[in-house]
Amino acid sequence: MPDAVEMEFPNPKIVAGLQVRDPEFLDILGSSPKLVELVKTDAHEGGAWYPDKDEFYFSSNKLTSSTGQIKTDLKKVNLRTRNVTNLSAPENNTPNGMVLDNDGNLVVCQQGSLNQGGFIQRINLKTMKNTVVADNWFGVPFNSPNDAVVKRDGSIWFTDPSYGSVQGFRSTPKVNNQVYRISNIGVVDAVADGFTQPNGLAFSHDEKHLYVTDTGFAVGVQGKYDATKPHSITVFDVGVDGFLTNRRLFASVGVYDGSYPGLGVPDGIKVDTQERVYVSTVDGVQVFNQLGKPLGLIRQPSVSNMGFAGRNLDTLYILNDTTISYVQLQVRAAGLKYAGSSH
Repeated sequence: MPDAVEMEFPNPKIVAGLQVRDPEFLDILGSSPKLVELVKTDAHEGGAWYPDKDEFYFSSNKLTSSTGQIKTDLKKVNLRTRNVTNLSAPENNTPNGMVLDNDGNLVVCQQGSLNQGGFIQRINLKTMKNTVVADNWFGVPFNSPNDAVVKRDGSIWFTDPSYGSVQGFRSTPKVNNQVYRISNIGVVDAVADGFTQPNGLAFSHDEKHLYVTDTGFAVGVQGKYDATKPHSITVFDVGVDGFLTNRRLFASVGVYDGSYPGLGVPDGIKVDTQERVYVSTVDGVQVFNQLGKPLGLIRQPSVSNMGFAGRNLDTLYILNDTTISYVQLQVRAAGLKYAGSSH
C-alpha cells in the first residue's frame, strides 16, 4: 500500500481491488484497506445496523422459478457469529430499503403486492411489534417504496418508484414516482418529483442537503437497460421549513472500466461526516467528494446497497445479492443518530 501514495493522478489506478482516482481516496482507505467477505447470503437491500445486538438488517430479492415472481424477505445477520436469520413476515410484505429511526426502531419500505399498496412499516426490534406509519398520499396508495432515511427531527423521508409494477407484483401506479416526507404526527407530503425511478436517498451531515439517486437506466427487468434514462444523483437544498429547493445534478454515474452495462445504476447512497458521498452501483461502491468529484471505487460486482456499522461507524458493509462483505475505512458515517449514540 505505501507504493500507492506515489501514484500519479488523475488517471485511475487499481490497488488491491480498490480503484483510486483522486489522492483524497487514500485518506478514506487508510494504510491497509481490505475487503472481507462476512457471509454468503442473498442480501439485496437495507443495510441497517442495530447496535444493541450488533445485528445488521437487510432484505433479499429473488426471482422464484416456479412463479416467475419476485420474492423478498426481511433478514438479519449477527456480525459476531455471522448467523443469518430469516424473520417471518405476512405474505403480502415485500421489504426493500430500511433504516433505524431515532429510537432504534426499524423503519422498512414495504413495496406492497397486487392486493395491497406499498407502505412504510415501523418494527420495534425489542418486541418485534410492527405498525404501519403511512400507506397513502391524499388517499392515493404508494407505488413501491424503495429506500428511507430519518432526519434528526424524527421525520421519515422515502422514495417511491414504480419497480413493483414493472416487475409484476404491484398494480399500475396511480401517482408519479415521488419522494415523500412523513412528519412526526403522520402527515405525508410529496417533496420532490420529476424522477424516472427515484431510489436511494441520504442527507448531508448538516442536513442542509438531500441526495437522491435515479436508476431509470435500469428498466426493472433483469438485463434490460435504457441508455436514454437517468443514471444520476440529484442534490437539493433543504429549507428550514423542511421543503426542498435548488435542484441540481450532483453526479452522473458511469462504470469505471466501461464494461457492461456501460452506465452506472446508482442505487443505495450514504454520506460521511466530511460530506463525502458513497454510492452502490454495478461495479462496486463509488465515492465522491462534496462537490461531486469522483474519488475512487471499492470494486465489487453488482452492489445494490450498503450500510455503515461498528462502534465508530467506520465499517462499510456491502450487499451484492450473493454476499455481504465489509471494509474498514478512516471515516465516520453521518445520519445515524441512534447507532451513533451510546447504548
